[in-house]
Amino acid sequence: MKKSWYLIIPVLIVLIFPQKHVAQTNENTTKVLFIGNSYTYYHSMPKLFKAMVEHRFPAHQVETKFVGHGGATLKQQWEEGRALHEIQSGELDYVIIQEQSMLGEEIFEDGKSYVLSPDQFFEYARKFVHQIQKSGAEAVFYMTWSRKDQPDQQKYLTYAYMSIAKETGSLIAPVGLAWNSLRAIPQFDLYEMDGSHPSMYGSYTVALMLFSVLFDTDPTGIPGRLEGYEILRGGNISETKRLLCDLPIRNIEIIQDTAAEVWDRMKANDGYVNVEKAVSDKKPSQLAKIFGYLSDVKVQFVLFAIIVGTGILWKVFVFLLKK
Repeated sequence: MKKSWYLIIPVLIVLIFPQKHVAQTNENTTKVLFIGNSYTYYHSMPKLFKAMVEHRFPAHQVETKFVGHGGATLKQQWEEGRALHEIQSGELDYVIIQEQSMLGEEIFEDGKSYVLSPDQFFEYARKFVHQIQKSGAEAVFYMTWSRKDQPDQQKYLTYAYMSIAKETGSLIAPVGLAWNSLRAIPQFDLYEMDGSHPSMYGSYTVALMLFSVLFDTDPTGIPGRLEGYEILRGGNISETKRLLCDLPIRNIEIIQDTAAEVWDRMKANDGYVNVEKAVSDKKPSQLAKIFGYLSDVKVQFVLFAIIVGTGILWKVFVFLLKK
């Protein structure tokens, strides 16, 4: 009887304290859906991620798919339905969730943009995670970075992503934390000239952090020269493989060491880091609210119907006058 308890106790521990899923390289294929916008598709980041995995694990295949468009919010993604359709296919292993860079809304003041309340992000993140978990896949939050001229805004992004990941029991790729450690490195710039979008180094950092988290693997040794299929304008994929990146080893080693350090720190705390609550008190202007309202898919449909209907009525009116 005593011996049987030695067999039962480990099983009970697994059942009571479930472990987060980690991609298994002994399986043939890992299927990953990316939900996001330009912060995801710049420099074909999903394909960079795929190239990294297949370089480290040559026998393992990775299938990636991207759903989204420039400036897309999770609210828009939910209402448009394409991402939800892909999730409900039930054939995915991971779904990477990336919110619009200012958590769904944006406010400009004195020529600078600020992160707003995470409420809208939380609402639609919960909806997506529920559907992802229901499909049998694993949700992964891709924590983004603050604008180049607004490093103080990172605390709002970190709090929002970390708290919703922890609440929903999801994985989190802490790109923003790695970015914060790397932004002052003089050898290279993570940003494009607009101070918002990722440079080639920035996208490499994103892909490397996702690789580290999903495969729980030290990224040291991943090359700076990688080939793969390119994500073209409109979301199309190139017909042939192309050179995706060609970065000096002395620079990518810095990125790799930083990504490994950040991920090790996360693992030591059950995959998260403790952060103080940080919610911006900035409020969107009336103009921003109007643009936000007009971006709603249902509102756009109603406006389209009104415009078309008005045009038809006008033509009928002109026709009757001629009679």
